[in-house]
Amino acid sequence: MFQNIMDLTRVKKGRGRPKGSKNRDKPNSSTPLKEHNTRRLKEAEHDVMPLQAEPADSDSSEIVSDNGSTANPLSQLSGSIDSSLRRIKEELIQIERNFEKALEYTNARVESLERKDYERTCQIKSLELSIKELKTENRQINVALNKQDRISRKKNIRIVGYPYTVGENCMDIAATVIEKAGVGPQDAKIERAHRDGPRREGRTRHLLVRLDSFEAKIAILKSQRARLQEETYFITDDLTMLDLEEKRKWRQQAGELYASGTKLHFSAGKWRGRDGKPFQFQLTAVPLRRQDPPPTTD
Repeated sequence: MFQNIMDLTRVKKGRGRPKGSKNRDKPNSSTPLKEHNTRRLKEAEHDVMPLQAEPADSDSSEIVSDNGSTANPLSQLSGSIDSSLRRIKEELIQIERNFEKALEYTNARVESLERKDYERTCQIKSLELSIKELKTENRQINVALNKQDRISRKKNIRIVGYPYTVGENCMDIAATVIEKAGVGPQDAKIERAHRDGPRREGRTRHLLVRLDSFEAKIAILKSQRARLQEETYFITDDLTMLDLEEKRKWRQQAGELYASGTKLHFSAGKWRGRDGKPFQFQLTAVPLRRQDPPPTTD
């Protein structure tokens, strides 16, 4: 193909016969040279046409885009990956910054809560200490008040279970009962006597009696047990509320000890033995049930 082009060039320049043209038809002497050259040029163009129509190689590394530009697919992939990585990196950096801010806020919040918790703990400890001191002080005040109440009742006795009659004279009833207990009016003078306690159906109120001396009270309490065994009433000490609770608390155990030969008596808010010292009970105390009314007898 390229040889034909060269031969055509030589013909145009008039440099002689092209190589390889021996077997071609020689021009007739009667045919003008111009027609012979035109025929040769057409043959050369016919040989060149397949070269122009030859399709592009399918294995080419370049791809023509829609706008006529060429791009390497590997370069496009690499650029896309780089862009994605940059975007991911930026997002991670932003996430890290947000996390650091959140962590700082959380740390500050935790520190604030810990500080408040410490303050509350100190306040609670202070309140607990104050409550403990108040309880101790309250107990001391109750003991002191109970002692004063005990002193005010030092010469009092109670007649429990004596029947009530309308228009009764409490002073005469007290004198009669004390005389039956073995103590005459010359040994125990009555200063005051009256019914005491709330009115309850089916229960007779106590008869509270105040004597002129503590010695007369002791004499009456010692003799009344044997002298009033056959009666429906008896005489007992006028105890404060705290002393009465302590007596009832250990009354069952004291009765069991008395039955076994250990005699106890209740004095100054404690169960005591023959030596006068407070007795140490080994058994568990039986507390009073709130729904049960307090017993009428001691």
